[in-house]
Amino acid sequence: MLSKTYHLKFPSLDAAQIAVPFVIEALGNAIPTCNLSGLNVLISKEGDVSINVFFPAIGELKNFEKKHGGFLDTMKKTFLFKSTGFDGVCIFNFDRSEEAA
Repeated sequence: MLSKTYHLKFPSLDAAQIAVPFVIEALGNAIPTCNLSGLNVLISKEGDVSINVFFPAIGELKNFEKKHGGFLDTMKKTFLFKSTGFDGVCIFNFDRSEEAA
């Protein structure tokens, strides 16, 4: 499984809370169109937002970058934040679903 990780650092928790719905909408729309395997969006009390997008294969990752990869550039026109990120291979992922419990 492949992963794309973004880390966004906002000046405050309030600023992050205002921006997160945009992130969720932009990336949520990619779930069916890019065959995402998973999507996690986390927010910290310091105003950091961590986004992990998971793909079953390289084709889906490339499709995502082509169709939705510019969401950060769009956000930078409206919100003040610093961003870092990387592409990676998922080495370990554990998710206990409600059904398995």
